Amino acid sequence: DEYFETEMLFTSPSGDGLKWIIRIDVSEVTHSEYFTAVANYIKYTYNIVVDQSGKDVSRACFLPYDPTTFLHKRHQAL
Repeated sequence: DEYFETEMLFTSPSGDGLKWIIRIDVSEVTHSEYFTAVANYIKYTYNIVVDQSGKDVSRACFLPYDPTTFLHKRHQAL
């Protein structure tokens, strides 16, 4: 995406969706405000409705084994 650099992208544990991890700066706006803005961006740019359950910052996010996971090169071991 041209506006949000992908840190990690993988198929959700249910296999019905994607988990998209992006870096955000919460020094000026809250996680909730970012979530709403990004969800609206995804809806209007890609015509995809984001699962609102993901906006709870304390919600667990399980990292499944997914051989097609995208991981930004800065997080990959040398």
